[in-house]
Amino acid sequence: MQFTELSLSEFNDFTTENFSHFTQTKENYQLKVDSGIETYLVGVKDQETVKAACLVTLTPVMKIFKYAYTNRGPVLDYSDEAVFKTFFDGLTNFLKTKKVLYVRVDPYEVINKRNHEGEIIESMNNDYIFDNFKALGYDHDGFRNGFDPIVQVRWHSVLDLEGKSEKQVFDDMDNLRRRNIKKAEKNGLHIKYLDLDNIDIFRKFMKDTSEMKEFFDRDDSFYIERKKYFKDQVLIPMVYVDLEDYNAATQKDKEKLEKNIEKAQRALDKDPNNEKQANKIKNLSEQLTNIDAKLKEGQALLSTHGKDLPLSSAYFIVTPHEVTYLSGGTDNDFRHFAGSYLIQWTMIKYALEQGIDQYNFYGISGDFTENAEDYGVIQFKKGFNAVVNEYIGDFIKPINGPAYKAYQALNKLRNK
Repeated sequence: MQFTELSLSEFNDFTTENFSHFTQTKENYQLKVDSGIETYLVGVKDQETVKAACLVTLTPVMKIFKYAYTNRGPVLDYSDEAVFKTFFDGLTNFLKTKKVLYVRVDPYEVINKRNHEGEIIESMNNDYIFDNFKALGYDHDGFRNGFDPIVQVRWHSVLDLEGKSEKQVFDDMDNLRRRNIKKAEKNGLHIKYLDLDNIDIFRKFMKDTSEMKEFFDRDDSFYIERKKYFKDQVLIPMVYVDLEDYNAATQKDKEKLEKNIEKAQRALDKDPNNEKQANKIKNLSEQLTNIDAKLKEGQALLSTHGKDLPLSSAYFIVTPHEVTYLSGGTDNDFRHFAGSYLIQWTMIKYALEQGIDQYNFYGISGDFTENAEDYGVIQFKKGFNAVVNEYIGDFIKPINGPAYKAYQALNKLRNK
């Protein structure tokens, strides 16, 4: 076995066949190269058989040095010590020739599966990975929680779809998820997909949501560039309500309620002491009041916004291994239409249709208390019957030891 640079086709074939993150793809490679980022495809081959593959990027630091990053890689069997050692020994020697100061490695490897209360439900029993990295001079960067604009989030909320039917996935959701999905489907909500010429609709939803909830959002170029390079592998569903359909459905519900009230009233007229019918009339009348308010709102929205009213949009990246929900935003004034639920259900069904086994709701903070900055988001994802993947975290190795020490000392002075 030997460490070597890989051709694009070798890299693509291996990462397509073996579970990997969307950053370890030919599309991301082309994006990086065309953006002027120094990027390499490296790996391990046993004669002509590829055993490991990794997209590695180099970024300038301290003017004359570079910082290397493995972009959720490498893709390899971490239990195969021979491949592991061959790759990382080879990577060190390769990076020494590139004036690299240090390398950050963040394997896309799960160490624990947890529920959304933070309790471990399955350990992957791969602690040996820590020992193997340590033996090669790597330091673990700690078990980080929270979100960082530079370091990838260490926690994902994921839904396992392997071997499941659409009905089973739906039935496994909690009552709120099922109810809101049915509500969205009933109330004239529809999905259409945005492209580069109207991606600004998605961006407006994201900007409004990030400002309201005060969370960090990527800039426009991040989303635009990935749509350009990943093409049909990036899906940007937007949910909208057809207000004419919505009002027609509401009117139909109103007429049905009125008929039920009349029927109950006739029964009560025949038997004034019928407490059951009296309570029924009271409950139905309360529902009618709500329906009238709903119809009034729908008619006002139709007058103000026209037939189609955008409600929510989201951004997904699709690989053969998973459908990843990267981000999404909703107009807060229209959250009660439950548009975001329809987006998730539509994309879950898409994953099932494509035979993709993992639906990735993506990052959560790792704080499972009610004080978590993303507590509402965690509860939203939990309701779809997702579990939490806890990833192994980042490993750092100095490539130029003396220069790296000087770099650390300089950073300490800057942070004082």
